[in-house]
Amino acid sequence: MLKERLKTLITLNEEKNYTKTAKILNISQPAVSQHIIALENEYRVVIFKRKGKILKTTEEGEILIKNAKRLLAIDKNITKELLLTKSQLRKLDIGITLTASGYFIPELLNVFKEKFPEIRYNFHTDLAENIYERLKYYELDFAIVDGKPLNNNLECDLLLYDELVLIANPNNPLKAKKEITIEEIKEEKFILRHKNANTRIVFEKFLGKQQLNTDDLDVILEIDNTALIKQLIIDGYGISVISKMLCEEELKNETLIVLPLKDFSLKRGIFLIYLKENIDDYVIKNIKDLITFKKGVKENGN
Repeated sequence: MLKERLKTLITLNEEKNYTKTAKILNISQPAVSQHIIALENEYRVVIFKRKGKILKTTEEGEILIKNAKRLLAIDKNITKELLLTKSQLRKLDIGITLTASGYFIPELLNVFKEKFPEIRYNFHTDLAENIYERLKYYELDFAIVDGKPLNNNLECDLLLYDELVLIANPNNPLKAKKEITIEEIKEEKFILRHKNANTRIVFEKFLGKQQLNTDDLDVILEIDNTALIKQLIIDGYGISVISKMLCEEELKNETLIVLPLKDFSLKRGIFLIYLKENIDDYVIKNIKDLITFKKGVKENGN
């Protein structure tokens, strides 16, 4: 019964509406109220307060919701591990950012095929900040993200460095210049990742050093689909900042070019992220060893 009440609590916190919560959970509206009252009585706190028609979560309620998510995640993992033990299989939930997915999903598939053919796995593509939160609540076993986390409870190992490049259609007039200025790109139409994407954050830091921000650029579209961004640039709709490893093929085939923007040298790490308590996990250790070995071979040109 506690699990059902906690699900109700989390859903109501997200929806801030009793009627919507009841519909989503397929229970009655009085049942939603009863679940919340029972939790308030159990923990002797007020979880929600009304301010006019708006439902506000109290400070005590936030603490309860945070731990409710943790408890449900642990419960889910217990169920998953027991089922997998019975079937003699292990199933992994792997978080990965959009930038890292293009390169590392094939790498991870090779690792699993080579070392762990019995393992089953799901990839969850998301923003880094959401991935860190899901790791914290045990919803993910490990993750590969662009950008190093600040959370001290997470262990991180550098897999490789990625470079950001300013890409354009080969017919862009700026192609003819050996070096272009920040003032020149202000005249270009930009297609950018969403503001919470690490690529966007790194680019905005660069702009800040130039005493600029994205409001100073002609941004015509913000989208998180990197394949679509590349295609729009190929079709001549503008320019963009993107991971070089995501467009290596297009650069090689010259369907995209890199614009030589002055002082534009942006590198960031791609990291393997996991909870400190999992540092000795045999799968994580093998992934680090195999990917590091493959990277070394690639860098040495063998």
